Amino acid sequence: MANKKFGDTLRTLRKVKGYTQQQAADLLGLKNKSTLGSWEVGKSEPDGYTLLKLCQIYDVQDIYSAFGEISPCKRSSDSIMEHYLLLTDEYKKVIESLIIQLLEIQEKSR
Repeated sequence: MANKKFGDTLRTLRKVKGYTQQQAADLLGLKNKSTLGSWEVGKSEPDGYTLLKLCQIYDVQDIYSAFGEISPCKRSSDSIMEHYLLLTDEYKKVIESLIIQLLEIQEKSR
């Protein structure tokens, strides 16, 4: 069985756009709306390509936040910031200095 939370999210995204199941199915090129309906109740899930098409027609910019997940990229950047905030002011100045130096080196190499 597929994920009910996933299906609920698909339904919400569709409704926010104001589409009926039939309209969304037509935009996806599905033969009938029952396929979309089975995704929305959690009986099955779309394949990866179809999920991308769904995100496109529902104007989803950030798939992770749309489905209540944390992006792997966001996790690492948040972790870096959390660590930075734990530093003393003296060490924060060292990090800021290193960042400035790296940006200058990067700019020169362009």
